[in-house]
Amino acid sequence: MRLIGISLVALVAISSVSAQEPSPTLTVTVTGAGPGEGQIMISLFDSTKSFLKTPVADQIQPVDEVGQSVFVFDGLVPGDYAASAIWDEDMDGELDTGFLGIPKEKVGFSNNAKGTMGPAPFEKAKFGFGPGDTSIQIDLESVN
Repeated sequence: MRLIGISLVALVAISSVSAQEPSPTLTVTVTGAGPGEGQIMISLFDSTKSFLKTPVADQIQPVDEVGQSVFVFDGLVPGDYAASAIWDEDMDGELDTGFLGIPKEKVGFSNNAKGTMGPAPFEKAKFGFGPGDTSIQIDLESVN
């Protein structure tokens, strides 16, 4: 009898774990790069303080034949985020800049936010994520 009780508890525990919903995903489509050229680097930030300094997640993907890359992020905590994307055309792993730090490669932010005399601020770029799946698009632009 005791063995049946233990087996029943184990069965309930296993079924409750398998019945949990998967964590939501964030899908980011970045467009505006040259078809099949270079790579897109994307970073996610969760606060004004960390914005453009310390990402909570980042990824790099090659640019496809239509000039875009699609990123999928799993395991994020629901909340506010902002994303920045760079078209690393020469694939050197960094944003190339010219005089006064002006980007030579295309850049973009979530909400297609734009800055004044610099990058877009977190408040303009932030978007809500969760509790369900979220999809956003970033259109890259030349700054120079």
